[in-house]
Amino acid sequence: MAKTKKKKSYVTVTKPKEFLDKTPKATGVTLAKEKSGYFCYTHRARSKSYKSPGAIPKSVIEFIESTG
Repeated sequence: MAKTKKKKSYVTVTKPKEFLDKTPKATGVTLAKEKSGYFCYTHRARSKSYKSPGAIPKSVIEFIESTG
């Protein structure tokens, strides 16, 4: 049975300075935007959505980075 490819519901965005300045581990995640806000992810995990990249807590960025 052939797999059907699911269309992405998000777009990757450039990481702003305020996001990168939170922790050096911010370089190890990808930042993306979807209808409900911004989130960071790796190939194994993603965070919940936040209103802005600056609203994503340092602890969340570090945890997501540790998964990938």
